[in-house]
Amino acid sequence: MNETNNGRKGKLSSNSRIYIVYLAFCIAVLIFSSVLMSRLISSNTSSQINNILSLMSEKVNTSFEMMTNYIKQASDMLSARSIDSWEQCYDELRRSTADMPYESIGLIAPDGTVYGTAGEKLDLERRGFARAARRSRGIYITEPYRSSVTGANMITMTAPVYQNGERAGSVFISYYLETVQNLAYTNILSEKTSVVLMNPFSGNFVTCSSDGTSPPGTWSNIRLTKASIEPHRGYSYDHWIEKMRSKSPENIINFKQDGINYTQAFVKIDGMENWNIVIRIPMTELSDTMQLFTLGIITTAAILVLATLLVAALVYTKELRRSIDLQTLSDHDPLTKVMNRRAFETRLDTMFLDKSQLGRCTFIFFDIDYFKDVNDTYGHDAGDTVLYKTAQILSNAFEGTGIVARIGGDEFNVFVYKPLDASDIDNIMAQIRVQLKELHLDGGRLLPITFSSGLAIYPHDASELAELKKCADTALYWVKDSGRNDHAWYMDTKEAAKNKANNKKE
Repeated sequence: MNETNNGRKGKLSSNSRIYIVYLAFCIAVLIFSSVLMSRLISSNTSSQINNILSLMSEKVNTSFEMMTNYIKQASDMLSARSIDSWEQCYDELRRSTADMPYESIGLIAPDGTVYGTAGEKLDLERRGFARAARRSRGIYITEPYRSSVTGANMITMTAPVYQNGERAGSVFISYYLETVQNLAYTNILSEKTSVVLMNPFSGNFVTCSSDGTSPPGTWSNIRLTKASIEPHRGYSYDHWIEKMRSKSPENIINFKQDGINYTQAFVKIDGMENWNIVIRIPMTELSDTMQLFTLGIITTAAILVLATLLVAALVYTKELRRSIDLQTLSDHDPLTKVMNRRAFETRLDTMFLDKSQLGRCTFIFFDIDYFKDVNDTYGHDAGDTVLYKTAQILSNAFEGTGIVARIGGDEFNVFVYKPLDASDIDNIMAQIRVQLKELHLDGGRLLPITFSSGLAIYPHDASELAELKKCADTALYWVKDSGRNDHAWYMDTKEAAKNKANNKKE
C-alpha cells in the first residue's frame, strides 16, 4: 500500500516536474519570441507599410487613369466636330453625357468663358483653374477643393479641344473627391489606421479614412498638428516633409503623438500634382496584445497554448487576406481585368498535375480580326475599349465553365474545364460573334468586331497541355488562312488537311 502511494507520489512528482519544465519552456519561448517578434516587426515595418502603400496608390492611380480616359474621349469627340456655338455645344454635351460616372461636365471657350453651372464658374474662375487649364498643353488636374455651392470636396480635370489643328478651348469634368477616398481604403488596414491625401508644399491635407480623431473629408494643415508630434531619434518632422517634396525614397517616419507610437509613410499620386497618400499606423496595438498574451501564459500553460494557436490563426488570416489582395492585383491584366498570361499558365499547369481530375476539356485560342486597323482608325482609346468589352463578353460567356485570360495584344485564351459538347461550345461562340458585331464604343459609335478562333479537345486531340495548345493554335491559323471571321476545331482542320492532301495525290 505504502509502496503504491509512494509510486503515485513519485509519478505525480515526476509529472509536476514535467509541467513545470513545460511551463518554463513556454515562458522562455514566449520571451524569446517576443524579443524576436519585436525585432522582426521593426525590421519589416518599412516593407509592410510600403506594400500597403503600393496597393493603395495603384488603386488610386488606376482610378485616375480611368477618369483620364473619360476626359480624353470627350476632348477627342469635340475636336472631331465643328463648333459654331460653345453654348450650344455645352448644352448638347451635357445632355449626351447625363449617365456618365462623373458629377458634371463643361467647357471653357477660347476667350475664357466658362460654360457650366454657376458654382463651377465661380470655383474655376476664382481659384484660377480656368486660366491654368488654358495654359496647359495636355490634361490638367486641379488640386482638391471645396465646392462653393455644396461644400463637398471636388477635383476637376481639363483637356484641350482643337479646331482645324489649333487650340480652341478646353473641356472639363468634375468628380467628388469621395471617389478617390473610397479607393484609398482597403480592408488590410485596421480601424486604428488613418489615411490622408497631403500636399507638402501648401501643408494642406484631407482625411480619407480615419482612426476616429477626425471624420473622412475633413481638411486641416500640417502646421496645426506638427506641434503635438515627437519624432523618434531626433528625426525632424520638417525633414520628413522635405523628403516628400523632393519625392525621396526615404518615405517613413516614426513618432509619438498623444502618447501613442506611430509609423507614417507617403507615396506620390501620379494623377495629382504635388499630392501624396499618407498612411499612419499605430505600433502600440501589437505590443500591448503581446504583453497580455505573456501575462496569460505565465499564469497557465493551457492558456499559453490556446493563445498561441489563436494568435497564429489571426496573424495567418490577416496575412492571407493581404496576400490575396496583392495576388489579385498581380494575377490580372490591368486593362481587361481578366487573368494575365502568367497566372493563366500557372493555373493550367496546376490542373494538369493531376489529370485524373480532368474530364473532357477544351482549349481555345481567340484573336480579334484586324485589331491594328481599329487602333490606326479610331485611336488607342477605342482599341482599349474593344479589348475591355471583348474580355467581358468572353468572361460572361464562359462564366462557371471556363477560365479566360488575355495573353497579349488582341490575343485571348479560354480553357473550358467543364465537359461541354462541341455543339454547346459552337452555340456559345455564335453568341459571342453576335455580341461583338453589335459592340459600341463609349461614345455610342457602332464598331462591329469579328474574331478568329481555334479549338482543341483534351484528351481527344492531345493529352499534354503543350500539345493541346499547339493543336488549338494550328486550328486558329487554319481559320486565318481561310479568310478569318470563323472558328474551327482541330479535329475538323486535321480532316480537311488530310482530304486536301488526298485530292492532290489523285
